[in-house]
Amino acid sequence: MKLAPLKLGIIGCGWVTEHRHLPALRSLVQAEVVAAADIDAGRLQRVVEQWRVPRGYCDFRQLLDDRLVEAVAICLPAPLHAEVAVTALQAGKHVMIEKPLALSLDDCDRVVEQVANSSLKAMVGFNMRWHRLVRRAREMVAEGRLGRIASIQTRWTSVVRRMRQVPEWRNRRELGGGVLFEIGVHHFDLWRFLLHREVEEISAFSRSGEWADETAVVTARLSDGVLAASVFSDHGGASHDLEICGDAGRLQIACYRSEGLQFHPAGRSQGPLGRLQELTSTLKEAWRGLPAALRGGDYVDSYRQQWRHFIHAVQTDTPVESSVEDGSRAVQVMLAAAQSASSGRPIPVSQARTAVAGATAQHTSGR
Repeated sequence: MKLAPLKLGIIGCGWVTEHRHLPALRSLVQAEVVAAADIDAGRLQRVVEQWRVPRGYCDFRQLLDDRLVEAVAICLPAPLHAEVAVTALQAGKHVMIEKPLALSLDDCDRVVEQVANSSLKAMVGFNMRWHRLVRRAREMVAEGRLGRIASIQTRWTSVVRRMRQVPEWRNRRELGGGVLFEIGVHHFDLWRFLLHREVEEISAFSRSGEWADETAVVTARLSDGVLAASVFSDHGGASHDLEICGDAGRLQIACYRSEGLQFHPAGRSQGPLGRLQELTSTLKEAWRGLPAALRGGDYVDSYRQQWRHFIHAVQTDTPVESSVEDGSRAVQVMLAAAQSASSGRPIPVSQARTAVAGATAQHTSGR
């Protein structure tokens, strides 16, 4: 039986809404965006007109009062996520919450408790979980292709500040800005998602310039003795790479390339035969990635697949894969990393501060 499209409202009309969520939703027959909200009337008007959204509200509570809206995307600065999510759930709306879930563990607990006492669906927007190559890597790890896992290394560098003017909140850690909170939290979640292990202790060093945490280097110890190391930066061009090492081989994932998955078995020859095998593998990956490449690439497509999963969960009453509990665990790792960067010492994740110092919910415009 064909299901009617899910009627969606978008709360927050910033860059990620305009350039990621709305293009993804427009491509899905399972979704219909019927309303949007933002306190910036000019931005709201632009988004409503550009994407032909039927109704626009300057107060998100008016959107929640709209009986046609069945589910909402919360695309606001992080200090507002918990308040708006709890209010939306109380209004009877399913919610998809952009990462991070919140900036404090107390706020995370509020959302988790509200979801636990509800039959509604709530998902955290870790779109990288739906990246085609990340999902294949997870399968390979689960199948034992890499053997006993020893380490994971990741890097994400951005050119966003060269491409566009960013809102002020992105310059301040206490408002959810800086690379640890903006992009690092994705990888803290991916460590768990890819390896099925929890983060036990973390060390972080960050460098600030004109804004908070322009660059950060993070190392961590995961359960079963697995080690993690990551670099996040707003400098150095666009790159997004992961590498997982085990005693049976090494797996490389280049998230911005359609052929960006390479498995190097521990016993593979380094001579001409080995290079030919790698070339063959690269060509196969390029072919597999062609459909997503035609839709803008696997990274852009991850938003589309994320929304498809959320809509399916709502319509079929099945569990979401990126739960608010997952979001809370990533926030705890994020807070431990921030505490380590400030104190200069390793922090057991279980002993992380419960909140970002000075965090406030004063900004209410979109991401």
